[in-house]
Amino acid sequence: MSSFFESDSLQLGYGNQVVISDLKISLESSKNYEIIGKNGSGKTTLLMCISNNFIGNTFNSDIKRNNNTLMEIGSMPSLIPMLSLIENINYFLFKENINESLINKILIKYELNNFKEDLIEDFSSGMIKRSEIAIADLKNPDVLCIDEPKVYLDENGIQLLLSLLKKRESDGNSSILSSQESIIALDNIEKTFDLND
Repeated sequence: MSSFFESDSLQLGYGNQVVISDLKISLESSKNYEIIGKNGSGKTTLLMCISNNFIGNTFNSDIKRNNNTLMEIGSMPSLIPMLSLIENINYFLFKENINESLINKILIKYELNNFKEDLIEDFSSGMIKRSEIAIADLKNPDVLCIDEPKVYLDENGIQLLLSLLKKRESDGNSSILSSQESIIALDNIEKTFDLND
């Protein structure tokens, strides 16, 4: 089984402050992982590093990656406020060559079809999160990282997320969830990284 992210001694931080120290980590393709920890434990930092969105210091950590496609749904919205939902979809999926009928099908599934021409700046936090999940469903990356998966989602939104995670498991894709405690959203978790230890 090949690893898509590996480090024998991962050290991450901001400025001179170390947030994660000497973490041995190896993440394998087609496996699921979760990162748990209280506020300030470094779980968001670790998730951003895995998804290749980290802009802090790696303190000479030896990190090995392969060429898997990655996507992160972070704790802060990633969509562009001044663009409509459909413009955001086209922007984030411009390399994917996804046909319009599939986009419409996914928008109906996530109850966003009536809002596709609306600007993201007019969306509620829950609608933005749901839109990001819909884009993840369309993009179907090898590895999907989600920080605080249930935040901003209503019960229906949570069910849509759980359905996507189950589909990803059956398709052999990896999902990595980061939250304060396990949200029991994945049937098979290869490893839990508890940053409270």
